[in-house]
Amino acid sequence: MLLHPILGPVVFLAVMTAIFSAVFFVSDPVTNAMDAAVAWSGLKVIGLLGNHWWSSLIHEGLLGGAGTVLAFLPQIVILSLALDLLDASGYLARGAFIVDRVLHAFGLSGRSFLPLLMGHACAIPALSATRILRDRKERLAAIAVIPLMTCSARLPTYALILGTFFGDKSPLVRGAMFVCLYGMGVVAGMFASWVITRLLHARRSLPLLLEMPAYRSPEPQVVLRNAVRTAHTFLRDVGTTIVIASTVLWILLKVHVPAGLQDTRPLVERSLAAHVGRAAEPITRAAGFDWRINVGLVGSFGARELMVGTLGVIAGVENADREPQRLGKTLRELKKLDGTPAYNRATALALLVFFVIACQCMSTVAAIRRETRSFRWPAFVLGYTYALAYVASVVTYQLAKLFHFT
Repeated sequence: MLLHPILGPVVFLAVMTAIFSAVFFVSDPVTNAMDAAVAWSGLKVIGLLGNHWWSSLIHEGLLGGAGTVLAFLPQIVILSLALDLLDASGYLARGAFIVDRVLHAFGLSGRSFLPLLMGHACAIPALSATRILRDRKERLAAIAVIPLMTCSARLPTYALILGTFFGDKSPLVRGAMFVCLYGMGVVAGMFASWVITRLLHARRSLPLLLEMPAYRSPEPQVVLRNAVRTAHTFLRDVGTTIVIASTVLWILLKVHVPAGLQDTRPLVERSLAAHVGRAAEPITRAAGFDWRINVGLVGSFGARELMVGTLGVIAGVENADREPQRLGKTLRELKKLDGTPAYNRATALALLVFFVIACQCMSTVAAIRRETRSFRWPAFVLGYTYALAYVASVVTYQLAKLFHFT
């Protein structure tokens, strides 16, 4: 039934929706507990060290940034565990056969499926995997669209936004939205592939020949070992890149640009980071983004997980005189100067769309440079993904406002 041209894709989508729903069913209580632990740790730090700059760095910078990202570890591990079970059972190989004819319609061959699938874990090894493509033009097209695949580094941002602005929806609805986000990346990638292969005048590839593996029972030790490896990699990133970036951001939020006596804005609004984010507001305002989101987008260029960490640090510094609370609650309660909510579901949808499409990872750009031995392809990928992401997010925000989906 999985190989049936109609029932196969339907079953595949149903399975993926069930997996993402399970992620919210199982991980929500664990994530809430970890959020509470991070907030409790912040109070203990202030109580033990007093109200000093070093306690502020630990509380607002490290716990606000790395601690907030750490709360999404359960969702990443559970999703990785579920996908490993599908792969070990032989199910994903049949999924590859299903999409072969679809890939041909968009200028790629079934051989591109492996790099594209790997791109849903991390774009770096996926770009290296394009070396199996013997046709140079097909390989360049695959390299150009792999950044559109939803890698695991985007998951903390997806989980934060869906949990914050769609938390009243059932896990099944949020799981379906997760599937839609993955599907949006795939659709954007196929559209980009169709255009790029025609610009390159790539020839049509031969169909995929694949020997179907037998269904088999996954080995629990192997699956658990992969889950532990995923958790270790995530913790390593939190312990290095995100901690360093959170510290730098905390400093930028504490360095204030001189202002006149009549400037009554809060100190964080006059920080160097706020000035950088506010400089982009004339462009991003059409998508509903303010200086906080803009700073998060700049930070996420170093690593996509930094979007959540950056917002966590900003929330920690802004609410330093209040009792620590979950980042999602802080974002929901944030107000503009006129008293209206700073963010709503229209903003959330626009940010999700932007994050799906934009190539926001410095390591990915470096890998494209390495694989193509050219500066033109990294520049092209950055240019077209950011342009497409901006247009799509603006259209999403304006349509959501038009239909009062706020």
